Amino acid sequence: MEVLEVSSMPCGTKLQIEDWSNDYDFLPRGSTLAAYPLSKVDLDGQFAPKRNKEFRVSFNFDSELEAKQAFNDLSAGSKQLVDFKGCINNPKKIECI
Repeated sequence: MEVLEVSSMPCGTKLQIEDWSNDYDFLPRGSTLAAYPLSKVDLDGQFAPKRNKEFRVSFNFDSELEAKQAFNDLSAGSKQLVDFKGCINNPKKIECI
């Protein structure tokens, strides 16, 4: 995995565009967006997100261009993470964002 770009949302949530294509050839280059928000709820499980604690959530897009647009929208504050729930890698984490 290679981190291609980093930024943050106006609220302070860290963002990064990741390239997993060298590890997983079915993923397009730079198509993963990862965010590190504070969880809004507790999920069950030892390593699951806990309320008010930072956790990792990722979104898989069809292309690097789509991931970059989402990254820019989140960085600018014109979109929120929940706006991309259709691309979330782990649907259990939707309620956390």
